[in-house]
Amino acid sequence: MHCLLTADLASLLSEHGPSMQIAQSLFEPEAVSRYWASSRHRFNLWHQILGRYRRAEEAGDYVALCDWWRDHVMLMEEILVTEMLTRVTACLVNAIESRSGRDEVSPVTHAVHLTHVEARNRVQRIMLYGRGNSIEDAVRLNRLRQTVERWTDALIGRTVNSSSRDLRYAFDPGRAAHYCNDLASLPPGASRSTALWLMNASLHDTLSRRTSSLAAFPAANRAVCESILQIFRPKMFDSFGTLKSIWLHRLQQGDPEGGREMTQGEAPDVIGLDAGSWGESDPSHYERWHK
Repeated sequence: MHCLLTADLASLLSEHGPSMQIAQSLFEPEAVSRYWASSRHRFNLWHQILGRYRRAEEAGDYVALCDWWRDHVMLMEEILVTEMLTRVTACLVNAIESRSGRDEVSPVTHAVHLTHVEARNRVQRIMLYGRGNSIEDAVRLNRLRQTVERWTDALIGRTVNSSSRDLRYAFDPGRAAHYCNDLASLPPGASRSTALWLMNASLHDTLSRRTSSLAAFPAANRAVCESILQIFRPKMFDSFGTLKSIWLHRLQQGDPEGGREMTQGEAPDVIGLDAGSWGESDPSHYERWHK
């Protein structure tokens, strides 16, 4: 699995983050354990490769450093891009448990987040002080880093509200709060759905142009993504494999306002009208059926 697909999963979780928080379902312990194990396995693979660079740097082997850059640029891209999913997962799990008063899974996802930050710091050190790379590689990776940071803040911002303490998972909490306020200004319904879809498409297009076509550890990435999907299954998904909407979660929980919110988003002009007086208030509505 390419790191670009992990960013797509992060955008999907972020898009449905508010509805997941309303569901407040319990997480599967086996899935949490698998997430921890698969993440640790991927971290070990990353640190083994990064350790080779450190040993070549300590030995002063310039040829080995050049060979490392040629063979492992996609690894550095993978560490930078996959952090989006790590941060969104930690933010979403913590937000869900905060609403329900639990503190069971969030320590695990937060620990994975901190370990990923450590790997990212090693990559940034190599980018800044390393040898054996070209200027083009350094500039491209730095642009990718900046892109990932901005998009991560956007995803975090639309996952939680602007006053949430979970904004700490953003690179710039202030910027994430700004994204949150911008999205909150959109009316529910088609406008919001279109805006979210366009954001997801723009994220995918931007990252696809700034990453390599090859993946460093596709199997490890797939294992992490599968474990994350298992954490949020099965109550978060409907029978078609699609994440449930906010109103559907509320209807399933017996909230009578769930269906009303759906109607408000789709047809705000009919709210407040009595069903029996609808034809009287707008007689032309039925004229075409009686011609």
